[in-house]
Amino acid sequence: VANPTLHLDLPGMADGLGRTEAELRRVVESDDPFLTQVARHLIDAGGKRVRPALAITASLVVDRTAGVATTDVIRGGVAVELVHQGSLYHDDVMDGAETRRKVQSVNARWGNLEAILAG
Repeated sequence: VANPTLHLDLPGMADGLGRTEAELRRVVESDDPFLTQVARHLIDAGGKRVRPALAITASLVVDRTAGVATTDVIRGGVAVELVHQGSLYHDDVMDGAETRRKVQSVNARWGNLEAILAG
C-alpha cells in the first residue's frame, strides 16, 4: 500500500493513489493463480509509489480544475510503476537478495527463474 505521508496533500491525490493501487492489482491478474501471486508479491508489500504520485501531481498541477487524475494518468503511472517493480525483481536476482520491502524476495521465495520471468 502506498505511503501517503510522502506525497503532497493535493486535492485528488488520495483518490488517485487509491485508484493506482486498485489498477496495479487489476493489471497483474492472470488466469493462472500462481502467476498472479508472483506478480502481486511486491505490490502487496507496499512502497512509496513515487512514480505514479509524480504523474498524478503533474496532472493535478497542470489542470487544477479537474480535481482528479484522469484514467490515462493513472494507467501511465501504473505502467511506470510496473517497469520499476520488474527492475526490482531483476535487481534482487542479480544481488541474491533475500528480502525486499521487509518481505521475502521473489527469487528467495520461488526461485531466480520465476523472478526473472515475472520481472
